Amino acid sequence: MLRGIPAFLLACLLLAASAASSLAAEEILLFRSDVDVRANGDYLVTETIRVNAEGRDIRRGIFRDFPVLFEDENGNTARAGFELISATRDGRPETTRVVSNESMVRVYLGKEDVFLSPGVYSYQLTYRTDRQVRFFDDHDEVYWNATGTEWIFPIRKAIAVIDLPDGGSAQDTVAYTGGYGSQAQNATATLSQGGNVVTFETTRALGPREGLTVAVAFQKGVIAEPSDEQKFAWYLRDNIATLIAVGGVTLVTLYYFFAWMRVGRDPPAGVMVPRWDLPKGVSPALTHYIWNKGLKRKGFPAISAAAINLAVKGYLELGDIGDTITIKRTDKPLTGEKFPVGEAALLNKIASYGGALIVHKANGTKVKSLASNFSSAMEREHRSVFYKANMGWIIPGVFVSAVTAIATLALGNLSDDTIGLIVFATVFGGIVTIISITIAKQLRNGFAGKLQLVFSFFVFGAILVNSGILAGTSVRDMTGDPMVIGALVTLAMVNVLFFFLMGAPTRLGRQRTDEIEGLKRYLTVAEKDRMNMAGAPQMSPQHFETLLPYAVALGVEKQWSKAFQAWLATAVAAGAAAAVAYHGPGWYRGRGIDVDRIGDTMGNLAGSMSNSFTASLPKPKSSSSGFSGGGGFSGGGGGGGGGGGW
Repeated sequence: MLRGIPAFLLACLLLAASAASSLAAEEILLFRSDVDVRANGDYLVTETIRVNAEGRDIRRGIFRDFPVLFEDENGNTARAGFELISATRDGRPETTRVVSNESMVRVYLGKEDVFLSPGVYSYQLTYRTDRQVRFFDDHDEVYWNATGTEWIFPIRKAIAVIDLPDGGSAQDTVAYTGGYGSQAQNATATLSQGGNVVTFETTRALGPREGLTVAVAFQKGVIAEPSDEQKFAWYLRDNIATLIAVGGVTLVTLYYFFAWMRVGRDPPAGVMVPRWDLPKGVSPALTHYIWNKGLKRKGFPAISAAAINLAVKGYLELGDIGDTITIKRTDKPLTGEKFPVGEAALLNKIASYGGALIVHKANGTKVKSLASNFSSAMEREHRSVFYKANMGWIIPGVFVSAVTAIATLALGNLSDDTIGLIVFATVFGGIVTIISITIAKQLRNGFAGKLQLVFSFFVFGAILVNSGILAGTSVRDMTGDPMVIGALVTLAMVNVLFFFLMGAPTRLGRQRTDEIEGLKRYLTVAEKDRMNMAGAPQMSPQHFETLLPYAVALGVEKQWSKAFQAWLATAVAAGAAAAVAYHGPGWYRGRGIDVDRIGDTMGNLAGSMSNSFTASLPKPKSSSSGFSGGGGFSGGGGGGGGGGGW
């Protein structure tokens, strides 16, 4: 019996250690949200958050994230108000710091230089928010994401108390628990004060990134629907910064056009001679860079050209081109090969991702990093080699743009990341910019006058969409609400556009541009004209694939692919061995290629790749209900967000 005592004691010690470890977990012991719904539709919210701090994530205090962007009933992005009223820790006032960006308000509770001792702390946060009530034909509704689904800590108990205005009585209630999108209902609802107050309480603990969302339906008339004056005031709150931004965009655009007329126009072109190769060292990505005087669309067309060129050479495989792209490294060794700077950057980045990258919105951060590394490498190697930037003329435009952006950001709360992505987020601006550049490059007669006309339409359209003139008219339904981000997108597009246009080619740049134009002519002329060129090589699968990356870089892959498709059909009919044996590129491992439509497949290749380099995040809809159609879920409704320790 005595011999068994040490084992028994050891088991007790292990059990005690396990219990101590459990007790030492950082977690939210209680999250209580008291929502006082005012007669004017505002919410006065008091959140009591009792946490166990152990000095890991919770060192100085906690932070609370509150989303402020939502999608209104018309599908437009709108902003809810947020006003911090007070914050306490254990009943005493707590130091706070509020940080805002485009879509979120973060409230830090605690001091930078004060660290908490391990223990239990009770935080209380009181704030006011508006535009949260949902109005429907037969009822009005409080649909409230009480805790948010983005807390990094588990929540042992969550309580939400909805206090309706005088005269309001709950007609129906529902509560959802779990991660974002969950429809589990592990919570109870208790009505008191004649249905004027509804108390929700979870029946099980919530894990990290799980939350409590509640909905209360009540009779119409208790809260007056927003008047036209109130809607207009909200509209101004959503768009006041646009007036500043549009004025700045107009001024910057006029200045840039004046400067371009003075110093930015290209010198006369040399003699263009059709050709089917380029000097050694001019890669497809560099071809794109020289022809466009920089990288278009964040460099994605050049990245696509570089990836296809590496695939043709056997270093990469491409697959599932469409909604997603799989870029995979092959087993071909890299030793002894000196790659152009863009292709080297692409290979290095793919290697850092384990040899493969799936381009999808779930990997948006990786895609952004890839584009950044690629662009930086290209700019470091080639900036000022092929054209002069005329920075002395660009600086005033950049300065006015910076002043405009700072003034707009002060009112619009746009983040730096959003500004970096606004070119991709604005379809209208992107289309107008592409059309402008395309027309400018293709026209030869009356270039300046025609380009001026293009820019006139560009500026007029940007001002019309962003200034608020369309608000309250039927045209607004076709264009969408003017937004601060729309004006900043236009500002960014103008700067990018004129950055490319302002530069005048160097002597080498003019020479390379003429050579590239000769290659573009070769890629786009009819087959009979191409074969009449002295010394032109015979078309073949190898010749087609070798020049395909250059066609992608120049945006003429469809014409080049159509030419190959026509040759392939003729060659197969004639029984040519190379044509009969060709079943598509060996570097493609996707959904299969119909050889009879090889031109369509390859012609759409670059567009499919570029379109896949996009990521987006959903916004909550204020027109959704927590009841009808089974559309309610955890994380739905207003409020929400999450938080953590710092």
